[in-house]
Amino acid sequence: MRVGNRQQAVIFFNQAVHAFNDKSNPNNMRLAYQLYASACLQDPTWSDGWFQLGNANSELGLWYTAVANWRQALTCEQASATDRAKILANMSWRLHTIGRIPDALEAAEEAVRLDPQLHNTYINLSCIWQALDDAEKSLTYARKAFELAPDDVTGETALAFALLFARKFEEGYERFEARFPYKLRDYLQYPYPSWKGESDKTVYIVADQGLGDTLSYARFIEAACARSKYVHIRIQSELTRLFQHSFAHIKNLNLIPGLGVAAVGFPEADAWSTFVSLPFALKLTSEQVRNAKHITVPRWSVPSPLDWKSRDAKLHIGIAWRGSPLNDIDRHRNLPLHLFFDLYRVPGIQLYSLQVGEHAKEMHDIGGAALIRDMTPYIREVTDTIAVLNQLDLVITCESALGHICALIDKECWIPYSYMGRDYRIGLTGEDRLWCPHHRIFRQGSDQRWEPIFDQLVEALKERLCE
Repeated sequence: MRVGNRQQAVIFFNQAVHAFNDKSNPNNMRLAYQLYASACLQDPTWSDGWFQLGNANSELGLWYTAVANWRQALTCEQASATDRAKILANMSWRLHTIGRIPDALEAAEEAVRLDPQLHNTYINLSCIWQALDDAEKSLTYARKAFELAPDDVTGETALAFALLFARKFEEGYERFEARFPYKLRDYLQYPYPSWKGESDKTVYIVADQGLGDTLSYARFIEAACARSKYVHIRIQSELTRLFQHSFAHIKNLNLIPGLGVAAVGFPEADAWSTFVSLPFALKLTSEQVRNAKHITVPRWSVPSPLDWKSRDAKLHIGIAWRGSPLNDIDRHRNLPLHLFFDLYRVPGIQLYSLQVGEHAKEMHDIGGAALIRDMTPYIREVTDTIAVLNQLDLVITCESALGHICALIDKECWIPYSYMGRDYRIGLTGEDRLWCPHHRIFRQGSDQRWEPIFDQLVEALKERLCE
């Protein structure tokens, strides 16, 4: 049996706790890791050292290492049943994060057996059963977590997603307000209260999620204006021209372009809200949410398609392979660009890049300029994207804003759907889609490989060309 220097390990451990809790220096997390690792080296038989080292590695994004640390903690006999449950709960969460769903489920179930009052384990189980396509089990575990810890905003946010995936939109959006104290605390410092749908108020509505979310929830702006004295909306700059046209008929609405560092100057208002909060503020039922219509858009056009379209192609396909890196599911949903070249197994197609931002150049980095026509010079904002889409037959895109733009204009859109990412509007299986009924979903398997999906896309393209 290994013997350690517990006294020295405790000294390192206590200093690590101090560094971990001191958020004044961003380097303290790395220092805490070094100190926890030193504690484990001094006494490898101490479960607390391995547990906290795992937590530090988890915070640093070193998830595989964290899981191994927690496995070491479980080998230490002095850990109590409750301590082992906490170790297993954390291990379950990171196993889920890295896509090891069966292992995550096993760890979570053992944690529940050891301590059925640990609410974090039920949050994990809710997320695990979402990955396993069982919306009802996911919701049952999320409700249990919320019942055990009703003041925990992490658990309430998990409950919100479980409700939204279960298509219980009314309660789901109410619980989703927990995202503000959970991850969007800046909004709670606004100089006026949040809007609860009161009539005759001047309301400041901010885009709080990605560009695609702003587009999706723009359908509720007209109802918000009908209830309010005046409405200011702050949006992504790329949406300015589109919204100027779509909302030109609303007289009590002011558009303010620019988020982030450009969001200078709060307007005079009585309350604030966000685009995604509007179903809750307006007290909409699940059926009203489901039946809400897209905003209307004019039909924009680009310079003559003869300038850029392949003249001999039978099927013109727009593609995008990456979404915003700010999204929590980004690493799951991004598509390997080289796999799009497999689509040329189907004669008669031409691909066009609708990718924007820093990743647009990747098509050139891998030598794909002749295979993928670069539409970046034509695209500066969303109306430009719409103008290009109007000249294409089909879009194949990862789970990103482009799919929402396609839904807006009812453009045929195929989405390779990630096993670990998922969007509550598409749903767990892609069969009950909110606001994009004509999208076609190609679901990634539990192996989380994209190659089989592109094989399916090839076959679907062959069928599409035969129609």
